[in-house]
Amino acid sequence: MIFKPVASDRMKAELPYSERVTIKPGGYMALMEQNQQFAEAVSTFCADCL
Repeated sequence: MIFKPVASDRMKAELPYSERVTIKPGGYMALMEQNQQFAEAVSTFCADCL
């Protein structure tokens, strides 16, 4: 999900198994424009869950 940093920090504090990842340069289209960074972040998180 995409949120502003302040909201991401709050969710990270409330969700014990969460991770905050910042995609740079990011914006409203970061998932499409920086899809490799996004895919790597999701893959890493999923691998750590196993």
